[in-house]
Amino acid sequence: MKIALDPAMLKAKPLDVVLHSCAEAGYVYVEFGNRDDFIPAFNAVQASRSELERTRLAAGEAGVEIVSLAVIQAWSSPDETLRRRAVSWWLDGIAAAVALRCTHINTELSGDPNQPAESRAAFLRSMETLLPALDREGVSVAIEPHPWDFVETTKAAVDLVHAVGSPRLSYLHCVPHTYYLGGSAAEQIAYASGCFDHAHVADTYRPERTIVNPPGLQSRIHQHFDIGRAEVDWAQTAKAFRTARFDGILTVQVFGWDERAEDSFRFNRNEAERLFG
Repeated sequence: MKIALDPAMLKAKPLDVVLHSCAEAGYVYVEFGNRDDFIPAFNAVQASRSELERTRLAAGEAGVEIVSLAVIQAWSSPDETLRRRAVSWWLDGIAAAVALRCTHINTELSGDPNQPAESRAAFLRSMETLLPALDREGVSVAIEPHPWDFVETTKAAVDLVHAVGSPRLSYLHCVPHTYYLGGSAAEQIAYASGCFDHAHVADTYRPERTIVNPPGLQSRIHQHFDIGRAEVDWAQTAKAFRTARFDGILTVQVFGWDERAEDSFRFNRNEAERLFG
């Protein structure tokens, strides 16, 4: 298992500083989430080829490996103009992964929950273009069902992966989405067993803990807290991972505590090693 870090809480710092901070917190593996100055969500890649090369070299100098890269685009949009543009940016994201010598991309489906059939059809059209590029470059993609997407449950996401039927596509299990994924953590992970090699870990509260105004507002409340801070059943979750014989990328992905980022990185590395190592 590779315990990795998404250093999103250091997004205001230069990338070389971020990489050294990851190493100083004890991580060997890094997952790059979206950064507006690097590879943003729902926009064109900002990093030039030379910047990507410098980042790859900086990772080596810091003693860390970039094991996954987030590429988040509106590739499942029912709006065909948006979808085509998203696919173009997706191809650039694949090229960025290759430049970083990273063979693993993590992503969301980014469709419309109010148009699930149309979003599914758009996603499948996008895959017709992207799968040949992924095969050619030797890059794999793990998709996570996300709150407020056209696929929000583990079962639906795993079934979609099976429907595509490509070894380049797998499921990503995001623990802080537990209360939207359907059933218990044990049931979710058991259903995904054999179909996933990537997970995000952070804690979260049950959505009903939060009051949302105005009443009736459509929303998907969830958090990415330090492990043990909220309500995830970590004993059950860790046991389910062991039962599934998970041996992939396990990424610490905590948001919202930028002022104590480095302390959070170290704490969660120790907790991830205790629970899953």
